[in-house]
Amino acid sequence: MDIKDWIKAARTHKGWTQQQLGDAVGRTKANVGHWETGKHEPKLDQIQAIAKETGYPLPALGIAESNVEPALELKKSRMVPVTGNVKGGDDGYLVQSHVPDGFVEYWTGDPKAFALRIKGDSMHPRYRAGEFVVVTPSIEAQPGRDVVVRLFNGKCLLKQLNWVRQDEVQLLSINNGYGPMTIPMDEVECICRVAGSVGPDSMVF
Repeated sequence: MDIKDWIKAARTHKGWTQQQLGDAVGRTKANVGHWETGKHEPKLDQIQAIAKETGYPLPALGIAESNVEPALELKKSRMVPVTGNVKGGDDGYLVQSHVPDGFVEYWTGDPKAFALRIKGDSMHPRYRAGEFVVVTPSIEAQPGRDVVVRLFNGKCLLKQLNWVRQDEVQLLSINNGYGPMTIPMDEVECICRVAGSVGPDSMVF
């Protein structure tokens, strides 16, 4: 059984909606929907939490039941403000509109987290029009992660962080429309980690 089918079976076994399962394991209805369609796969601790909360047997993924309680309780999601819209410009930089217009629900421990709504198809297929990227400025970005980079000249980029050196940073394009971009560090105001994305139906007012 695929993991997406197992999640739906576990939820049905309990008689829960996607919202109820999400509440039980500290995720959103959208997260559960993505798991059940196969858009995203849950992490191991989330699979274990689903099995525990629903009483449904763990899937045959080589996961053994543990009699050791986890050290930390699963954290709950919270409302993250949407601070504007972004789309890719012809020069590879973001075109940004700073108009707060709602909130999206997302798990994060960063009190400074914010979300940006994607407009246009310039970031497809990584990010689709209408989706939201959640940015966590307080958490250090690591190479290989998507980041929002703000420059002192006011320009902004949504890229993948390739590497950071003492005097330079190299960024890779998300949509493969541009080559690697190497920028002097003295031009960079901040590099903010992108924690993930949520669907267009996730926003509340």
